[in-house]
Amino acid sequence: MSTAVLAPTTITMNIAGGLSTSSIVTMAMPFAGYINGVTVAVTTAPVGSALTADLLVGTGIAARTSVAAAGTSATGTLNTASYAVTNKALTSNVATLTTAAHGYKVGDVVTVAGVGKQFNGTHTITAVATTTTFAYASVYANVTSAASSGGTAVSSSPIRFVAGDLVSLDVSAVGSSTAGSNMTVAFMVEQA
Repeated sequence: MSTAVLAPTTITMNIAGGLSTSSIVTMAMPFAGYINGVTVAVTTAPVGSALTADLLVGTGIAARTSVAAAGTSATGTLNTASYAVTNKALTSNVATLTTAAHGYKVGDVVTVAGVGKQFNGTHTITAVATTTTFAYASVYANVTSAASSGGTAVSSSPIRFVAGDLVSLDVSAVGSSTAGSNMTVAFMVEQA
């Protein structure tokens, strides 16, 4: 038995009406795949302020787009959120880092910098125990769990999702003026 693979497609999410300082819409993905592009348009441009539209897979930011004041559209930047590393540990050649909720998945490639030579570099994630921790191989002596006073983690992988994952559009007004109205976000997906 063969299973048909979906061709690349565009999914559109809308937030109709006035955009408040916290507008959000969510959908469950019907199949597994990855996001390879995001565009945003608004019917009425923000005045005197900008809009930030975050496309999230689970709790992790998949793409961020900013529509400048008086602008009507923009292209999103995929998967470039930088997460501050707040805790680090290395046990039996497995490094575990803690950040804010990140949305990483096993197999994602992450670049760690400023945490220490035992942790820095580009690594493939081998475990995601919670929404705020992830682990990867690192062949060094053990490092006792400790707060990290600096450092970041940035994924360089495609934004992947599995069937049932929640994808959300979260819009915020930056500034105190009119936020604009009727936002449409189109994100291009391919089935895995």
